Amino acid sequence: MSIGEKEKAILEILSQEPGYLNSKDIAVKIGVSTRTIARYVKQINVESDVGCLVISEKGKGYALNYDNYLKAGLGVSKGSNYSPVERRNEILLRMLFNSPKFTSTDTLFEPYFVSETVSNMDLLSIKDKINKYNLKLIRKNRRVKISGLESSIRQAIIETINKTNVINLKDLKGEFPDLSSYDMEFIIRQLQVIELNLNSTIPYPYNINIFSHIYILINRYRKGVIDSKNEKEELTTSEKKIITINARLYEIAEKVINNLELYLHRYIPNIEKYYVLQYLISSRLFSESDDSTSYSKEVRSLTRNLIEEIGNEMNITIRESDIENELLGHIKPMLNRVSNHINIRNKLLQDIKIEYTDTFENVKRATNKIFKKSYHQKLSDDEIGFLTLYFAKYIEQHPKKINVLIMCASGVGTSELLKVKVKKYFPQLNIIDVVSLRQYENNQKEFNQVIDLIITTIGYKSKNDEKPVILVNAMFTPNDQARVEKLLKELEKVGN
Repeated sequence: MSIGEKEKAILEILSQEPGYLNSKDIAVKIGVSTRTIARYVKQINVESDVGCLVISEKGKGYALNYDNYLKAGLGVSKGSNYSPVERRNEILLRMLFNSPKFTSTDTLFEPYFVSETVSNMDLLSIKDKINKYNLKLIRKNRRVKISGLESSIRQAIIETINKTNVINLKDLKGEFPDLSSYDMEFIIRQLQVIELNLNSTIPYPYNINIFSHIYILINRYRKGVIDSKNEKEELTTSEKKIITINARLYEIAEKVINNLELYLHRYIPNIEKYYVLQYLISSRLFSESDDSTSYSKEVRSLTRNLIEEIGNEMNITIRESDIENELLGHIKPMLNRVSNHINIRNKLLQDIKIEYTDTFENVKRATNKIFKKSYHQKLSDDEIGFLTLYFAKYIEQHPKKINVLIMCASGVGTSELLKVKVKKYFPQLNIIDVVSLRQYENNQKEFNQVIDLIITTIGYKSKNDEKPVILVNAMFTPNDQARVEKLLKELEKVGN
């Protein structure tokens, strides 16, 4: 199952409790609201492959369904045992790194103490999994190997490795098979070389991707399993053009590969410099200019199309000038990742889906509509999650103005006092007018065309075709303020 860090934290907290724990206590420990806890719990149970993981009972709170928790492999300690998914990923990685050579099945499965039936089921699962990379699982006697293009093997390795939730590079050691402390230090030094030459930091998740790529190069070239075709591969005309356009980044890629040659004491073909260049182009490097004139026509066109289409999905008008420059800096490397099949891991994806559910779905629909038409493919949820953050930020910085009409019996005195108090506590509201009931009824059609809400001190009942009405005290007490705030949140949800 795929869940975010906050959801894992909830499961960890509940696993330490023998009974029920109320949502307030959980919320305090995690640093979110009780309402958000309810959403996280719902997501945990939706994502579960083994049934309900968290039980809720009114008046008691939440408790862990411990049997299902263990079935899901969430209670398994990585130091002593492996869940089926972890075991298969480890075995898959070992076969990928050793491809195209055969590996003994006894050697592969010996550390896991599983039966032959289980090992056969694992291999069938792996066979299905690698189909999407156009890779084949070949079995001969009691030996197995994975066969396919070098680029496909690397893509499968990257995607399998990228299931890790680690952000700090120094915590990666346990996530990579056969990664020695010497290799770890070498790879980190290469990232430092890149950052030093760019005078820029490489943020998550791009640092993890570059780390993974260099790790793959070390592992594959050291084992001598690289296809000879890869070593003789020549650069195409379009690839040479990309190198010319990105000469500065290519010089850095050359330094990394030259350092790798010295480290491994062997020749590394020039095509690998180009592959490292692609990872650099596909990363958000903050030393690069954010001037929109430095972006290609394709990048600028895609960015503007996304802004327009996502605005249409959200039923709002998004001002290009407020979001375009920031979005351009993300779209440029994103488009390169899509073109070169470079996948990135979004550690925040599940949290984004929960916190910004509607925004995520709107961005996903709009983005996939454009990508299907222009690039004949869908964008991954990880990429859509990153895009969602830009539009969620825009919405929070540009809340929709709610037009309010204040109505009292006479339209004077108490109405004006109420207007001052409403404006004080809710400065974001746009108060259209202060009127009497009679004035409203005489001009009802005109008012209803421009207002979203009526705040009134008299017992006026709205009809089905009218705007929402909330009755308040002329003194606008704290209770009134809370009720208005609740209604405003409901209106914002409808508006978004």
